[in-house]
Amino acid sequence: RHLSRGRRRPSSTSPGGGRSLLVFVALLRVDETMKVIGFVTWLALLSVRGVGAKPSASTGAKVPPKPTIEADMTVTKVTEAVTPKPPSDSLQKSKTVNEVVPRPMGFRNRPAVDYGLRYSSNDWFINFISTPTSFILRRIRYQLIAQAAICLAVIYFYPKHPGLSIPLTGHSLVSASLGLLMSYRTNSAYARFWEARGHWTSIKATCRNLALMVKSHIAPHSPVAAQHFLKLLAAYPATLMYLCLGGSIKMPDIAQKFLPIGRTSEYQEHPALPAMDLCLQMHQTLHEAVLESTTAKVDLVEAAHINEVTHMVDTLLTKTSCCEKILRTPVPWTYSRHTSRFLTLWIGTLPFALIGTLPRWITLCVTMSASYCMLGIEEIGHLIEQPFLGDAAEGEDQIWGLVDKDGEASPLIQRGLSTQPYDIGIPVCSLAAQIREEVERIAAMPVASNH
Repeated sequence: RHLSRGRRRPSSTSPGGGRSLLVFVALLRVDETMKVIGFVTWLALLSVRGVGAKPSASTGAKVPPKPTIEADMTVTKVTEAVTPKPPSDSLQKSKTVNEVVPRPMGFRNRPAVDYGLRYSSNDWFINFISTPTSFILRRIRYQLIAQAAICLAVIYFYPKHPGLSIPLTGHSLVSASLGLLMSYRTNSAYARFWEARGHWTSIKATCRNLALMVKSHIAPHSPVAAQHFLKLLAAYPATLMYLCLGGSIKMPDIAQKFLPIGRTSEYQEHPALPAMDLCLQMHQTLHEAVLESTTAKVDLVEAAHINEVTHMVDTLLTKTSCCEKILRTPVPWTYSRHTSRFLTLWIGTLPFALIGTLPRWITLCVTMSASYCMLGIEEIGHLIEQPFLGDAAEGEDQIWGLVDKDGEASPLIQRGLSTQPYDIGIPVCSLAAQIREEVERIAAMPVASNH
């Protein structure tokens, strides 16, 4: 409360800090069980205290108003100058609007991709208590149930058959090998995730450069061809999204109008074809730009610009092939199968090794905790190996997944709708929409007159 009002945080000698200290001292007078529970609760409250604090008034910074309960949203009235602009320019508005501006405040808003916020060490308690709703836990629940059944069977039969206990030596000897195998599996999957994000970043930069170069250097000489080229460029991200999702979605309308009719089944079998068709049309449009211009054959600078644009289109086609490689080339399946078998044997025999050294119910707790941690790491590696996911975009970019014979959408669409962006994959739908919007905005920019 003190932090949200811009006041100094109370010390251990102040009334607020003194009350916390008194609560901790009072815990020392209760029994051992309540002491442990109270101590953990006290640490948790101290860890989340002050998260999302704002600058105080003593620093000269403006302290924002106290956030409301409605998802920490602040409604700000924005008044912009009245400036006449063409109706197609969506970036300029000549009226007063009530704009809802999201403000990242507190641990409830982490992580936030748009604001660059990441997880903090202060989020440990929230992350821990949200374990029952974990997507990874839902994915490995059947393995955990099987492991719990094995452990309960060992606990039940051990008093009658003490020979079920085995030494821990075997698990200790192979633990290092299992750790190395799982580390290689997870690192390989993460490398694919980072490589895929790098390709999309390169594609975004190339589309920006293409749009700016065509708008500033080719449009003055070949306006018709330049306008058509920018429309093709704005449709290209949709075809790349279609490729990354393996052709399991409906082709967006912005790209469908430039593609031949009646090739849906062919595109589903070869999802890279739509992007290749658009790149071919871009090359043809550049050829038309040369024919439209009256100075392209004598102006060497204009010819150099057209040549550079041609090379950038080739870069888009190269990145398309790189994304296709990630989609169609998995981590060697032998590693996945062997890791799964190795891990199943290790955690499956763990109750037999613990039952002779630990109490029965402590054996169950230790076995289930180890199983959750190890199986969770393995499942994360499986999920991020395929880094492209169809997130829930809105408006014209909304994804309508093609259903199979059972009436269900593609697994990539289901995963994207069940998780947040960058939880287990890259939100290719949102990225494609961002690139398209940027190209359209550059195309709508006015060109400065030459002096």
